[in-house]
Amino acid sequence: MGTTTRRRRLETRALLIEAGLQVFAARGVELASLDDVAEAAGFTKGAIYGQFPSKGAFLLALFEQYAAVARAGSGARQAPWFIPLTLQFAAHAVRDPLLKRRFAIVLSEAGTGAHSSDAELLRALARVLRPSALPQSPGTAS
Repeated sequence: MGTTTRRRRLETRALLIEAGLQVFAARGVELASLDDVAEAAGFTKGAIYGQFPSKGAFLLALFEQYAAVARAGSGARQAPWFIPLTLQFAAHAVRDPLLKRRFAIVLSEAGTGAHSSDAELLRALARVLRPSALPQSPGTAS
């Protein structure tokens, strides 16, 4: 793959992820479609599938970008999609054990040391999502 083609692929990927962050924050994980993302980014859905093999893979890429922003500090967390997407991932994580574990780690790392309102929210969600916060089933020892 040539340098120009590689650069174009990376630019397309970045535009799709940015559009995805905004669309999924606004419409929610369950309601947002890849068509919505493609339209917002100015591409066809084929461009998404050229970069990601599935909606799940695209969501994973969005989560990784979200995690990078969360860890970057409160300045980076000023993106208009950050808090709505935090709430979307938290709601989705309640039903997805793998996301729940990964999200709890990201949240606890992101909230460390900072005293901004977004860091307080991240720490609170981390407490709710960490495994020890799960209710125990009847008959299990504490």
